[in-house]
Amino acid sequence: MNGAFFGSLVGSLCVIMILSLLWRENKAYRFGEHLLLGLSVGYATVAIWFEYLKPKWLMPLMDGIAARDFSAIAIGIVVFMLGLCWYGGYFKKTEWLMRLVVGIVIGAGAGQVIRLQFTQQMPVLTSSFRSPIMVQNGGVSWWESLNNIVFLTALISVLFFFFFTIDHRHAFPRVAARVGRFWLMVGFGAFFGNTLMTRLSALIERVWYVVDSLFR
Repeated sequence: MNGAFFGSLVGSLCVIMILSLLWRENKAYRFGEHLLLGLSVGYATVAIWFEYLKPKWLMPLMDGIAARDFSAIAIGIVVFMLGLCWYGGYFKKTEWLMRLVVGIVIGAGAGQVIRLQFTQQMPVLTSSFRSPIMVQNGGVSWWESLNNIVFLTALISVLFFFFFTIDHRHAFPRVAARVGRFWLMVGFGAFFGNTLMTRLSALIERVWYVVDSLFR
């Protein structure tokens, strides 16, 4: 038994243990679950050290100490103290330290999200303003025009569905809101179908891995 076959055999057994939950809760699934969590925590710990902490914190700090760069040393110490603040949540009296660093992280994350909204989402938003009539090569492109008309109809009707300040007892807002609800159901159905197909693709890949490992 070579190493590759042994690794495939162990991987197949782990997949079978996890998928045994589809039958019922059992000890094999619990063992596989704990094994997966243990491996994930161990891998994440090693990856965080070698990919983040060591190259981005420890090495710059050591280089700053060797070069007597007080700004790099100060930044390394401040970052180390902020990292320790995360453990303040384990104690009642130091819980405010964790809130401090959580506020910093949330503020930095909010800034990144706002920046991405303008740099990535705004072009998508501006591209949604389409002309109902598309002219290409000196003529009207009927297919593109129909596509844009359907898109604009869906967009406007969905917006009407969320305009709660407009009285929907009148005919036009009521009909527009109902059409918007239809397009929302179409969108949610597409998202659900995409999610389901993704899960089925992952299941098929795992089942094929087991079959290929055990019966090749």
